[in-house]
Amino acid sequence: MIKVRDMNKSELDFAKSLTDVEDWGNSKEDWNRLFRISIPLVAVDGDNLAGITTAFDYGVLGMIGNVVVSKESRGKGVGQELIKEAMTRLESCKSVRVHSMMEVTSFYKDLGFLAEGMSTQFRLDANMKSFQPFDIDSETNIVPAKGYWDEILAMDLRQFVGDRSQFLKEINDYLPQCSFVALGEDGSVKGFIMAKGEDSWYEIGPWIVESGCKNWQGLLQASVQAIPDNSTVEIFVPAPNFRVTSLLDSVGYSAHSYCMSMFYGEDWPDEANICARGGGDKG
Repeated sequence: MIKVRDMNKSELDFAKSLTDVEDWGNSKEDWNRLFRISIPLVAVDGDNLAGITTAFDYGVLGMIGNVVVSKESRGKGVGQELIKEAMTRLESCKSVRVHSMMEVTSFYKDLGFLAEGMSTQFRLDANMKSFQPFDIDSETNIVPAKGYWDEILAMDLRQFVGDRSQFLKEINDYLPQCSFVALGEDGSVKGFIMAKGEDSWYEIGPWIVESGCKNWQGLLQASVQAIPDNSTVEIFVPAPNFRVTSLLDSVGYSAHSYCMSMFYGEDWPDEANICARGGGDKG
């Protein structure tokens, strides 16, 4: 019988081994972070670990990610049990989101999720990192995020509706040198960017800009420049943001994989202001 329970810290190596197979780039530090900020779940089949997922409770907003079943346990309903338990943990959320890999969208559809739009995972290979920076407008309005924490949290809340402050603090505290804001002429924050990663693998995001943000491209340049050379950089771009995909195409990023944004419950706000999601919410 398949049972789903809270993941133990001693099982993080198992979780990482599953996401490694999927080439999702989750490092040991990523999994330590996920263990702290999410509801990490593990499925067991008798004495064997069978699968994992992480649920994120942001109040009105819930997210599910890192849904992986071991090859030995597939075809036994493990994935369904993981999602059912995650949904139980998120039952107070008005909307639950998942970013499904394209080949398993029918799995989520059968569980009541609705498809909304395709998103693209872009990758800048390490041998292309040396070609950064690229030409942008003046950088004078791009400054380190330190000192603008309240404004960043308010902007993120406007976009995501849920309270993601713990998640943002974890990302910022780990790589503060990659966190920047874009200021308007009146000194107000019009956009922000963060990144996570270590060694030679990094992911940009969240990267959010609001209407009227000047030099939004400069946020990307500043964050990527702070990442060590000879590193692979990934960016997960929502479907509606064509200006970002056009920019990435022009400066050496390539489309690596695709996901379908899906939701359960209430619909989702417009994602046009989200240049990159970031975080541990791959489905």
